[in-house]
Parts: sequence; structure tokens; C-alpha cells
Amino acid sequence: MVSTKMVAKTVPEIDFALKSFSGDMVKIEYLENCLKQLGLANDVARFCHVKLADLYAYKLMWNLAAKQMDNAADKATSYKDKITFYNKEMDLLVRSGDYLMIDKAFKKAMLCGASPQEKELIKSSLKLSMMTRANEFEKKNQRSNAGKIYERLLEMTYLINETERKQLIGKLGEAYSKVGRIKDAMKYEQMLKKPLPPLNKDPDVQVKKVSWEDLGIDNL
Repeated sequence: MVSTKMVAKTVPEIDFALKSFSGDMVKIEYLENCLKQLGLANDVARFCHVKLADLYAYKLMWNLAAKQMDNAADKATSYKDKITFYNKEMDLLVRSGDYLMIDKAFKKAMLCGASPQEKELIKSSLKLSMMTRANEFEKKNQRSNAGKIYERLLEMTYLINETERKQLIGKLGEAYSKVGRIKDAMKYEQMLKKPLPPLNKDPDVQVKKVSWEDLGIDNL
């Protein structure tokens, strides 16, 4: 059996070595050992982080997978690639339910967006991840878990429009009614009968601020 300490420094060599290991945890150990090397090329480190993210995600270790995707974004050399990795990180964080870190990843992605269109795509990607996860909970009759996502989306007013807000309120009333949370269900049912305050579309009001230095892109 090949030792996980026999590390390599190129993508083809590391990819070839991974195929010699049968267990996921052994592969994880090998990739982590590769990352400990001094002077590892940027693209090689990025490859290792992405592979680690995939392995952790396969084992449903969402937070660890998200962290590796964040590391991959740090190693990316274009704004486009950084956005791709941050979007993947947010999807993994949605699965973990870690909304504090989602806010930070979202802010990083938005700073990388070069145009209003790119920023809207980032918002749409996060919203889709959250709604997809909520729908998965609904199909499993885990309506309280779905409700938590709907409530979080209501707070993230910069992601939704007026029609979507009303739909979310309706979904919350229905979900909580089905799980016997009558008081909560009535609260959301009453909300639909009254004028709603204007949506705040500024993410800076609700999202933790992130500096360019946090992004690791000050040299780009």
C-alpha cells in the first residue's frame, strides 16, 4: 500500500496517487499532507482543496467541505473562478445550516462581481441553493427545517422580490400549520393581510463586512 506521506507536487502526480488509495479518509490524509508542503504551486493547492471539498461532501461533512472550497477560492487567480468557488461554498453551508458563514461567503462573492449582472447571478445562486434545500426538507416532511430556511430567506431581503416574499410567508403559514405550530402559523397568515414594509435591498445592512484582504485578491 502506498504511504500517504509519499507526497507529490504536481496535479497529475497527485491525481494518479489518489487512485491508489481505496478509502476516503486515506485520500483526505494524503491531500492534507500534500498541502503541508512548502512552496506548493497555487494551482496544485487549489486542486487539493477542491478534491478535499468533494471528499468531505461525499461523507456529508458539510462545514469541512465548505472550508476547503473557501480555501480553493483564496487560491483562485480570477474573479470568475473565485465566484464559482464561493457559490459552491455557500451551497455547502446551506446544507450545514451555517448562515453566519454563508453571509461572509456571500459578501466575498459579491465583492468579486464585476457587474450588476454578475451580482444578481450570485444572489440567484444562493437563493436557489436555499430553496432547493427547503424543498428537500418538504419532501421528507421535515417542515420545521424547511421553515427555518424560509424564515432566513425572509430576513435576507436583498435576495427576494415582493412576490417571493409573499410566497415565503404563505409557505411558512402552511408549513407551521401542518406541524401544529398554530401560533406561528397564525402570525404568518396575519402578515399577508397587512401592508408589508418596503424590502431593504442593501446586503451591507445585514451581511458581515469583508475586506479585500479577506479575499486574498489584493495582488490581482
